[in-house]
Amino acid sequence: MKKIALAVILGASLYAAGIHQAKVEKALNSGGYTYMKVKDGSNVYWIAMTQHNVKVGDTIKFNEQGWMKNFHSKTLNRTFEKILFAGEVNSKTQAQKVQSIKPNIMTSKYKTKDTLTIAELFKNRDKYIGKTVTVHAKVTKALTQIMKLNWVHLEDGSRFMNMDDLVFTSTQTPPKVGDVVYATGKVVKDKDFGYGYFYPLIIQEATFRK
Repeated sequence: MKKIALAVILGASLYAAGIHQAKVEKALNSGGYTYMKVKDGSNVYWIAMTQHNVKVGDTIKFNEQGWMKNFHSKTLNRTFEKILFAGEVNSKTQAQKVQSIKPNIMTSKYKTKDTLTIAELFKNRDKYIGKTVTVHAKVTKALTQIMKLNWVHLEDGSRFMNMDDLVFTSTQTPPKVGDVVYATGKVVKDKDFGYGYFYPLIIQEATFRK
């Protein structure tokens, strides 16, 4: 996948240009991504995003990240004349939930005297720019070899302004989903990878240990 195929994804860390709701007409999983042919009102087109469990007939809601023309997927061995890269796919039921700001949770059962909570980092990210920090948290997603990096999502039960998922990038072999690890890396604020993929906070050059 080219530069735009940031795993990361995803989620609350992205700022998107437009919101769409569409019906899935076709879905293909390949190389850690889901390619979907969707019907959006009277328009029918393809979207691509990190792999999700969807099936034909599902109604999905997603954010618009960026269009690509003549995009070639090596894993599918297929070229799409035009495809939308998207984020935040939700089921119809999930999409109907009120997306209000939840109460902040600044503490974590995983926190130790030498670590910060994810909520603390989001709240005080200006303070930690360029510094090396350590988080003790659970791995919720791990995607490998995207832009020559591994992308690891961590959560520790803390939350600030609905932000509770922190992405770490690393060249180290990533831990497994479900592992509770110490993750150490350099704090980067407002990281823009292009194509609409923008992270208000991301940890780079990360290492992991149990």
